[in-house]
Amino acid sequence: LLQVMKTYHMYHAESISAESKLKEAEKQEEKQIGRSGDPVFHIRLEERHQRRSSVKKIEKMKEKRQAKYSENKLKSIKARNEYLLTLEATNASVFKYYIHDLSDLIDCCDLGYHASLNRALRTYLSAEYNLETSRHEGLDIIENAVDCLEPRSDKQRFMEMYPTAFCPPMKFEFQSHMGDEVCQVSAQQPVQAELMLRYQQLQSRLATLKIENEEVKKTTEATLQTIQDMVTIEDYDVSECFQHSRSTESVKSTVSETYLSKPSIAKRRANQQETEQFYFMVCWLL
Repeated sequence: LLQVMKTYHMYHAESISAESKLKEAEKQEEKQIGRSGDPVFHIRLEERHQRRSSVKKIEKMKEKRQAKYSENKLKSIKARNEYLLTLEATNASVFKYYIHDLSDLIDCCDLGYHASLNRALRTYLSAEYNLETSRHEGLDIIENAVDCLEPRSDKQRFMEMYPTAFCPPMKFEFQSHMGDEVCQVSAQQPVQAELMLRYQQLQSRLATLKIENEEVKKTTEATLQTIQDMVTIEDYDVSECFQHSRSTESVKSTVSETYLSKPSIAKRRANQQETEQFYFMVCWLL
């Protein structure tokens, strides 16, 4: 963006300079024409030839400066158009990052945290309810807190706590140069065909990207659902550990024999890790 802005400013300055030189040549031509219109009956023949030669030189100089001005004006228009297009693309990219990408990255890194926390707390609740029924009031408070766990609202609250990091900044504004107030893409005749070709290329590219993003989005949603199914297993009920004895030793023995030593846990974690790695890889394609 900075590079195309500098290019636009440079070409616009050259256009202004060429226009100034052209006006200067036109003034010289007017002065010379005014002199040529003076009575010539008392002017020598040699001086007449000099005046004619001077008029021709000025006309040639004017033609050169006219061509130079037209060339620089066209360059300035193209550079301004490129700057405006790049400006819009940059603002859209920054907006996409702060509005969409940051939220997706947080979801990608935070995936499974709330589900794991939910399972851990519910396991604790099940054990405490069976060990000491007199603590129901306190445990009910914890259970209500667990029921209120909500990933989206927690994420929203977290992002609102740090607005400087998660809110989009102000858009880049068009920086006009030396009185140039045109702040829209110009479709003048010299660049109209080029702009139409550019527009068609952008439309084709956007259509391709849309299809690709939709396919990637479908893959991420399916993978996310698979991971959510893995991490939301309701295995927090440990009431079976208290069927024979209420002692702590009995609980440890029963848990170690029936819960923590299940061979399916290691396999489930391996599958979950593999699926999470695939999800991360797909997310970076968005």
